[in-house]
This record gives sequence, structure tokens and C-alpha cells, in this order.
Amino acid sequence: MLDLVVDIRKRYRWGLLAIAILISVSVSLMQYLLYIQKGDAQVINIAGKQRMLSQKIALYGNALIFEQSGQTQQHRMLLQHAVEQFVAGHQFLLQKDSSGQFLYLNDALKAHYFSSPTQLDLHVKQYISKAQQLLNSRSNYGTQGRSPFSSEHLEKLLMDLDKAVYLLEQSAVTKVKVISILEIAFWVIAIGLLIVELIFIFKPMEKLIAKTIKQYQQQKEVVERVSHNKERFIARASHEFRTPLQGLTASIGALDINDNQQLTKKQALYCVNRLVSMLDELLDLQKLTTGEWQLNLAQGNLLTSLQQAVTPFEYACNDKKITFTINFAESVNKEVISDHGRLQQVFAELVNNAVKFTPTQGRIAVTASCQGEKGFIFEVQDNGKGFDHSSSDFLNDEQDAEQNFQGLKTGLLRVKQIIKALEGDIQFFNVQPHGVKVVVKLAFKQAPKEATKALLPSSLHCLIVEDNTLNATILGRILSQFNYTYDIAPNGLIATDMTETKPYDVIFMDLNMPVMDGFQAIDIIRNEQCQLTPILAVTANTSSEDLQRIYALGANLHLYKPITAETVEKALTIMFAENRPE
Repeated sequence: MLDLVVDIRKRYRWGLLAIAILISVSVSLMQYLLYIQKGDAQVINIAGKQRMLSQKIALYGNALIFEQSGQTQQHRMLLQHAVEQFVAGHQFLLQKDSSGQFLYLNDALKAHYFSSPTQLDLHVKQYISKAQQLLNSRSNYGTQGRSPFSSEHLEKLLMDLDKAVYLLEQSAVTKVKVISILEIAFWVIAIGLLIVELIFIFKPMEKLIAKTIKQYQQQKEVVERVSHNKERFIARASHEFRTPLQGLTASIGALDINDNQQLTKKQALYCVNRLVSMLDELLDLQKLTTGEWQLNLAQGNLLTSLQQAVTPFEYACNDKKITFTINFAESVNKEVISDHGRLQQVFAELVNNAVKFTPTQGRIAVTASCQGEKGFIFEVQDNGKGFDHSSSDFLNDEQDAEQNFQGLKTGLLRVKQIIKALEGDIQFFNVQPHGVKVVVKLAFKQAPKEATKALLPSSLHCLIVEDNTLNATILGRILSQFNYTYDIAPNGLIATDMTETKPYDVIFMDLNMPVMDGFQAIDIIRNEQCQLTPILAVTANTSSEDLQRIYALGANLHLYKPITAETVEKALTIMFAENRPE
């Protein structure tokens, strides 16, 4: 792309330079033409004035000779002035340059002024001489009855002066024609140059741009395919991980062990939760890079979210012999509107980093409180090694973040993104004598108070569509806790046969199954069988494209694996609350 820009810039500059030169030459030529026309007009004006002055000389000379009105002195002054102007005009027309060449006379004019039979220069000088003699003479010509300015001589002089004016006008017209021809020539050259630029500069440049755009379009398509494949791979990997994690989580939770083994159970749950958290981290990063990341606002209990995020770290602190203190004020025990899943990611990430960098037998204190109806403050303080500097804006120090945050190195990025989306603030402080204090400030919209809490239906007959026997058993066990009955279908084809012959209150639909997947099964139930039975997609598939597809086909809600009794209860509560008549 840089080479393309350089090449286009070079071609464009050459084209502009050529056009600028032509414009400059054309403007200069026009200015020169105007200058010549101005000079020629001045010369022609003076030549024309010579005719008038010759007549004035004859008029004032004859008045001086013949009139006896006592105005001799006035006529003499007028004659003197006319002679001076006539002499000055003649000298102007016959000016020469430093090399001895006439400035205003061409060959025709030179012949007219100096060659036979006209010899205008000689006649003018004789005319001026007669006028000078009259001015210098004290005698009275009128008494002698004759004048030096005869009508024949004056007529001849006027005709010669007229011809001089005509020759000057012809010379000016010739110059104008030459300049006009030059202007047309420059216009033709300009058009030709533009055509040359179009053929050899702009056309190749257009082809180069089109070729480069096509190459980048191909590269873009490759990148989009890679990005799409990466998204599909992450979704597939998430699916493959979440399926066994579902069974692992349920199996650990179902263990009936003695008090001495409870610590081991906590350790196993902690490890499973970390694996699920890492999967969520990858998915969030993928959505962040593709621009699909957004908050999922819902009503939830703030204290519950805090406890679910923080309490799993009790095992890790106990294992490192770290004193772990949790102090949640009673004010956080309230319903708020927020993205509670992402809030738990923020709380867990900050506590997890405190655990990483706090030495054995250290201390970690986690506090949370609400100030007023909206203000919320979450603090994590440890006595680890702290920072190498006192920056209060640790999030903007990417190098330090790279050195101090381990794991997938995406946790801090998610924390920053989530807090920014929630319009909150996060700060990192060094504390004395050593350690770090992290302060998160958020403002929540308090959930409206409900007159009565939404309850689950007392009885439901469910259909579990799941190809994995263990996952089907786990979901069946959860439904049994609510005293619900259920049937199991191992794929979508069997499920559609069962829905045709037997009514169900809710369908739990897996998406990735052999024979017939959940997408086709949902489509058949909604569009062929025209059933309105609520469908809850239970899947490890986290692809946003697939989720949009199931909702377009007619699913009511979805749950990510691994599921728990709490997540199933919440989903059913939401789904039946939406379907409950007012």
C-alpha cells in the first residue's frame, strides 16, 4: 500500500507540474499580449495625434499671419505649443533602442518615413522648420499676402500621416494574429498534454489502483475466512471443552463426602471454574476483536454475584496459606441491573491476580460496599511485591501489564473493556510498606421492586434432546430436583417424532447432534409441526452466528454448558414469566 501511495503521488505531481507549466505559459502569453496591445495603442494614438497637430500648426500659423485682431501673441503661444507637441510625437515614433534599431517602425514604416517617394520624415522636418521660421520671424506675413502652409502641402502631409497610422495599425493587427496563433497552439499543446497524461499517467494509475484494491480485497477475503475459521475453531473448542466440563462439574457437586475431604472438593470445583473462566476469556477476546462484544444487561443480586466470583478463591488462598478476608457490606445485598456475568469476570480476575502475586503467608482483603442508591466500590488489597512505579493508571501501561499478568494475557484487557462499557473507573495504587490496592467504582441502576417473586411452575413434563448420555443424565437429575418429569431423545429426528405424538411443556434442545442437529429440529417443530412449546437451547456452542440462527428459527432462550440447578431455574423462571398471561 505504501508503494502504491508513493507511485500515485509521483504520477500526480508530474501531471500537476505539467498542467501548472502550461497554465503559467498561457497566462504569461496573455499578459504579454495585453502589454503589446497597450503599447501599440499608445503608438497609434500618438501617430493619429500627429495629424491633428499638423492641422493646428497650419491653423495657428495662418491666424498669426493674416488676422489683425490684436491676438498675435496668443496665436504665437498656441502655435508654439502645437509645434512642440508635434516635434515630441515625431521623435517618439522614431525612437531607437541601444543597438540602433527603431522601436516602433517596421520595414514598411521605415520605407514610408525615409524612402522615396514619400519621405515622410523629411516632409515633417520641413513642416516643422517652416513653423519655427514663422515663430522666429518678426515680419508680418500677412502684408505680403502669402503663407508657408499651403493647402496642397498640408493635404499631402495629412495623407502621409494617415498612411503612417494605417501601417501602424496593420503592424498591431499582425502582432495580435501571431499572439492568437500562439494561444491556439498552446491550447492544442495543453489538450495534447492532458491526453498524454490521461493515457500514460492517469490510466495506468487507475489500473494500478484497481489492481491494488483487488489484491487487498483478496487479502481481506482471506483474512475474513481466517477470522471466521478462527471463530468457528474457538466455538468448536469451547463446545468440546464444555461438554466434559458439564459432567465434571455435576459429578463433583454430587459427591457425598466427609468433612475431611471437603477441601479436596473445593479444589476440584476451583479448577473447573478456572477452566470455564478461561473459555469465557477466549470467547470475550474473540468478540472484542470482531466488534461483536456487548453487555448483556439483566436483573440480579449484587451480593450473589460477588460471592460466586470471590469465594472460589478461598481454596487457592488456603493452599498458599494466605489470609483471605472478605467483607461485603449489607448495602450490596440488593437487586441491580447489570451484566452480572461480566461483573463476576472482573471480580474474579482482580482477586486471581492478587492471589498470584501475594507471597505465602501474605494477606488479601476484599471489600465491597454501596454508597447511596447507585454508587458501588469494590476493593482488593494485597501485600505482594507491588509495582516498580507509582502509576495510578496501570491499565494504560501495556508493557507493565505484559510483565505482571500471566495466564492468557487477556484478563486485564477484558477488565478494562467491561469497566469502560459499564461507565465505571478502575485504579491501581502502591501501598506501604508494599503491596497493591485496586479500586473499582461503578454505578448501577437499581432493579424495580417486584410485588411478588416469580415462581417456577409446580409441574412440568420436559423433553431432553441430548446425544451425550452423561449430560442428559445431569440435566435429568436437575429437573428431578424440581419434581419435573422428563423424556430423553438422543437426536433431533427422534425428538421431532416424539413431539408429534406427545405433548411437552418445555424442550431442552442440544444443537450439535448426529442424525439431525438441533437447528433442523427447532425448524421442524416450529414451522412444520407449528408447535409453540417453549424451546430452551442447552449448548456448548458459543458462536454468535449460531445463536442468532436458533433465535431466528424459533428458540426462546439459551443456556451455555456447563449448567447448574441455579442456571436452569433462572432460565425457566425467565421463560415462563415471559409466557405467563397478564
